Amino acid sequence: MPEVKARHYRSPLRQEQAAASRAAVLAAARELFVEQGYGATTIEQVASRAGVSKPTVFTAVGNKQRLFIAVRDVAMAGDDDPTPVAERPSVGKIRQATGIRDAVREAAAHIAALQARYAPVDDVLRGAAAAGEPGLRELWRSAEDQRLTGAGFLVDALLAAGSLRAGLDRARAVDVLSFFMTPDVHQQLVTRRGWSAAEYGDWLDRTLATQLLD
Repeated sequence: MPEVKARHYRSPLRQEQAAASRAAVLAAARELFVEQGYGATTIEQVASRAGVSKPTVFTAVGNKQRLFIAVRDVAMAGDDDPTPVAERPSVGKIRQATGIRDAVREAAAHIAALQARYAPVDDVLRGAAAAGEPGLRELWRSAEDQRLTGAGFLVDALLAAGSLRAGLDRARAVDVLSFFMTPDVHQQLVTRRGWSAAEYGDWLDRTLATQLLD
């Protein structure tokens, strides 16, 4: 008799339900982490706020540390899609800008949107790292390297649109841009000083233009 091979059936409905559960878990986890910090947040609280069972949290994302890392990844990228930030439309707009000034404006918009999502989560990461949470402490240490890498992508996109100010080489431009990408800058102006998102974005645009262009 011919060998009968098992068929692997993937239900679209089941996939949609799994995606919805994961999205609910990530949204609930972000809210709780930002509200009360990493240490005070429990899987039980996340499950309750997401409206799912505790096992569903583990199935949809993983343990508490994996949950926070996933929340951080979504905050950096803007969604749960695995597409790298450097390949996102907001970075593509910088490359497609008609001139270096427009490219800087698009870069400022990209950074402002990123920090609005990410800066509060970065505060949670810093607190967890300071408390000695294993794994997250190393993640905090790597954040500087990640930011420098991201700044490098943006500077290269700017250079594709035109020239930086005289005497400013790529390495120094990366340092400058990396500084203004620091989450603390956003938190100081928006969260602590009460600037609106529009005010922060406009200030960032004008400041980057002053620092990077003639």
